[in-house]
Amino acid sequence: MPAYRLRGAVRAPDGEIGPPLIDEVITAADRAEAVRLANARETTPPDEQVNALWLVDESDNLVWSLRLADREG
Repeated sequence: MPAYRLRGAVRAPDGEIGPPLIDEVITAADRAEAVRLANARETTPPDEQVNALWLVDESDNLVWSLRLADREG
């Protein structure tokens, strides 16, 4: 199964994204499952400052991204 990386960071008001504070491997059969698993991930107290998430494939190509506000809105 392919491995994807879920990353999360703080997005500043000007849109600049800081270094990843979340960097986790997600193993999934395909991109759709990887996105589903990324969306299902529960945030933990250390993640509270993170407001931007993105998922990349094994070649570091962007698969999916989300501002945390989009998920909550």
